[in-house]
Amino acid sequence: MPSWNPWHGCKKISEGCRHCYVYRQDERYGVEIHSSVVRKNKSSFDLPLKKKRDKSHKLSSGQTIFTCFTSDFFIDEADEWRKQAWAMIKLRNDLRFLIFTKRVDRINDCLPDDWGDGYENVMVSCSVENQAMADYRLPILLKLPIRHKAIIVAPMLEKIDISQYLRSDIKEVAVGGESGLNARI
Repeated sequence: MPSWNPWHGCKKISEGCRHCYVYRQDERYGVEIHSSVVRKNKSSFDLPLKKKRDKSHKLSSGQTIFTCFTSDFFIDEADEWRKQAWAMIKLRNDLRFLIFTKRVDRINDCLPDDWGDGYENVMVSCSVENQAMADYRLPILLKLPIRHKAIIVAPMLEKIDISQYLRSDIKEVAVGGESGLNARI
């Protein structure tokens, strides 16, 4: 699946961030700016709108786009760019944007004015890594006006019981992680 990273860099906020793949990837490729510095990706910021020579979009209609996987879409350092990102997401309603976040507590303050109960083409997945984060983040997720909600348990640092958070508005649950533990779903 294609990805769109309008900004890059993230700040670690919980135990699940300890071995963040963004930090590892940046180190592997010798990225000079530290991974904790959030910066706009100028060359790919407007990727959903970019076109090929034949005037068709580079991101073909019907695709699912991994959105902001080298940062967190709701990180506060990206507040000044997010309004433009939402506008592109709304305009490209022929694409499905998948957004993972550990910052579910910031979502309400970061939604566009015309969000309503969510854009049809956006799925927000809340990431949890242990029971404490599941019990903190998932009640917030369930209260948010998001049409398509998902839960990702990764990296799974301990056994987690998320059964009390599974409702009909949770569209997907993904479980995995570095420890090899299993979730009770």
